[in-house]
Amino acid sequence: GCGAVNRIEGPTYPEWVDGEILKIFDYEAKRAKEIKEDREYVSRILEISKNAAVTGDNTDLEMLKNEETERKKKSNKEVLETLWSSYDLDHNDIIDHGELLQLLKMYLTTAKYWLEETIVEHVIKRIKMELAETGKTMTDSQSKHVNKVLRIHAKDVLDQWTSEKNSRQVADKMFERMDYNHDGKIDRNEFTEGLMDSLEHDVCCSDKSRVLAMKVAKSSKKEITW
Repeated sequence: GCGAVNRIEGPTYPEWVDGEILKIFDYEAKRAKEIKEDREYVSRILEISKNAAVTGDNTDLEMLKNEETERKKKSNKEVLETLWSSYDLDHNDIIDHGELLQLLKMYLTTAKYWLEETIVEHVIKRIKMELAETGKTMTDSQSKHVNKVLRIHAKDVLDQWTSEKNSRQVADKMFERMDYNHDGKIDRNEFTEGLMDSLEHDVCCSDKSRVLAMKVAKSSKKEITW
């Protein structure tokens, strides 16, 4: 899902952050690292993507995406059960539109927190690598300056993204995708089976952190001087 580097350790996050949702991001970060280090799997992805582009047949590509979706559900099974209990606010064994909207809002505030930390870490790491190539290093004062600038711009970029997604319209899209039997309500099975897929399609793509990191780096460039 929205992942890059796992850096959240222990319950040190703010009260407006959901620890269970953070576990989803942690898994995504771990999975992204696993994929990156699995050359055979990367080659498979590239080959399937290439064939899809040439033939226009996305069957194998969709199958690959479905495999990842199933893996996400299995890895986050306990998290999904906990989220179900937390956001079935009236305890009637049904998630309604209002409850799903509350979950979406918490997901976005948690994503904003996690992505800011991840993006700043990623961009600073890249800057240090670029400096190392020229035989330079970043001093503590420079590091503090870069960190401050990046956080200001990360907040702006993330505020824009979350404001676009934090709406009843997005929650309704998620609800429609998860309501498999179209009865106007989401039961436990629909929730645990469909939440990860709805988040992926309607809220946050898997490479979101990389896309946002590039925006932050670009907007910060003029203010980062040595």
